[in-house]
Amino acid sequence: MSDSDEWLSSALAYRPTVYEYCQLALLPTLDQAAAERMGEILQQAEAEPLLNFLIDEADELVACLQPCLSPQTLRQQQRQLQGAIDALWVNELLAAYGPCSKTSL
Repeated sequence: MSDSDEWLSSALAYRPTVYEYCQLALLPTLDQAAAERMGEILQQAEAEPLLNFLIDEADELVACLQPCLSPQTLRQQQRQLQGAIDALWVNELLAAYGPCSKTSL
């Protein structure tokens, strides 16, 4: 299999994830479950360069599909999404390390 065939195969494997990301990104608001799923997708993209590239491209597509959104509105949505992702990360961190005990201090 050539490098281009391998790349295309890998990119196609991410198709459902990128499609789901676009669906979430086009929602007017994200509930807790949607925000958590968006966070999972973005965490996966941080670890996988090809998925990260595809998500970046999907962001451009989403921006084109919502031309009525001003840059200010997009920045506001990104801040809200980042807040949801940060909250998810903190919750995962707390769950991973559990409650602190006085003996560990």
